[in-house]
Amino acid sequence: MGSSIILKLLNVTHYYRNKKSEKWYQPFGYDADDIELNNINLHIYQGEALGIIGEVDSSQSLVGRLLSGEISPDKGKVVRKKDIFFADIEDKALQSTTVVDYVKSAITLFPYKTSDHKLEQIIKFAHLQDETSLAIKDLTDEAYARLQFTLARTSKASIIVMNQILSYLDDIFFDKAIELTNEYINENLTIVLIDDNIERITRASNYIAWISHGQLRMEGSLKQVLPVFKEHEKDRLSLSTEEEITNFDVDWKKSRTRMPELTYNFKRIERYNHAKPPIALVRFWTLLTVFFIGMIIMALLMFNDLGKLEIGKNDDQATIQNQQKNPYEEKLAYGIVLDRAISLENMANGKKIKANKYAFVTITGENTKNYRIDIDNKNYKVAKNKLRYFDPASLFEEHSASALAPYMHNNYSNYYEFFNSHLHKKHSTVIDSLVPEEGKDDRFIVPIVQQPISMLFNDQNKLIGFTIPMKDKKELKDKFNIESNFWISKSDDGYFMADLKNNKWIYIEL
Repeated sequence: MGSSIILKLLNVTHYYRNKKSEKWYQPFGYDADDIELNNINLHIYQGEALGIIGEVDSSQSLVGRLLSGEISPDKGKVVRKKDIFFADIEDKALQSTTVVDYVKSAITLFPYKTSDHKLEQIIKFAHLQDETSLAIKDLTDEAYARLQFTLARTSKASIIVMNQILSYLDDIFFDKAIELTNEYINENLTIVLIDDNIERITRASNYIAWISHGQLRMEGSLKQVLPVFKEHEKDRLSLSTEEEITNFDVDWKKSRTRMPELTYNFKRIERYNHAKPPIALVRFWTLLTVFFIGMIIMALLMFNDLGKLEIGKNDDQATIQNQQKNPYEEKLAYGIVLDRAISLENMANGKKIKANKYAFVTITGENTKNYRIDIDNKNYKVAKNKLRYFDPASLFEEHSASALAPYMHNNYSNYYEFFNSHLHKKHSTVIDSLVPEEGKDDRFIVPIVQQPISMLFNDQNKLIGFTIPMKDKKELKDKFNIESNFWISKSDDGYFMADLKNNKWIYIEL
């Protein structure tokens, strides 16, 4: 697996799980059960064959449409760095064009020049020579899956996302799908497979993400995730009574419908359903309020002579004056506070928070002077010279943790499995096991009591890494030919950063 993150879901939420019609009066008519995906965070790397699984009605198929850009999230961000080919079995029913016209249109989107011969090759490889004039929607699911797999294979896209395609491939084509995933892994490309067929996902993937009740429940290697998922499914399928079904997995069901972005009053409506206003009443009062506001604005304009042509000039001037002079360009990278504590300014209200040395922050944009960083879903800005920039997509030397262990304090190197087992857990959960020094439970960096090790927390206040004392600095520099005061090495799932100026290691696992 490469070091570059090329697809990222960041705090993605999507509403209207039970949507019948668009609720233009949101959030007044918003129901807690309408959340389809809730606060999903997912990083996808180059050289990864990611399998996305989930129980019935878990909304894992929606993740594929978000990754591909077919739809946009209601909240959060989807970051893409490469071209994508997206195949979805559910799109078959929407296509009325013939097979030959559909393939003609599809190959025009390939990142290379195609010909009529390529068109014939695709149709032949998909075994559709006798069905070229048939409408796509009239194909069998198996034939459509063959066609989508063939297009994906021929597209040479940097990222392929396939939603429920594996299930419908026959054994011959499934073997070809395994060959394709191996090829993509070896060439440091990326493939995402979303499917209900766990046996096929197991054979075609090297990493698993489990979506449960519209949330990312677990991710990791096949050995880590699949046994837990299969045990969960065994329990779920054993349920027989309505009461058992209602009470099964109740904590995860409740967390799916939690609405952190709404105000306290709306949280109370969620909790006490009898307090929710009737839909008809909401519509009536909303329309009445809009009408009266419009009448008031019209009266103000009429009685203050503000309906004259000059208002256009004033509007234009105001628009020009309010244009952002130094706009932020979107990006995804990270920053580390190296020299001393710094202040981060909230871009909405100007309030400042302190980030101590070795604080690790997520950079979501930059302009000529500042970085825009995300902390707890709020935007802050900081001067560029205050942070050490870190882009995981860069090329770094790769060294195993065991090769670097002789040069770090043995409190960590001897027990790294224990410390790393806490990674990606919430701040409040972690400090129950890794107890902070008294009075030093900081938002970003927390020293562990009776240990020379500190914990680092990311933009979502989850444990992302540690700082560890360095030893034998001279031997380290000689061993790895290090000439600068800051050196980064890729190591398995994380990064070891050597701050030789301060004799510290920083371990980060994104």
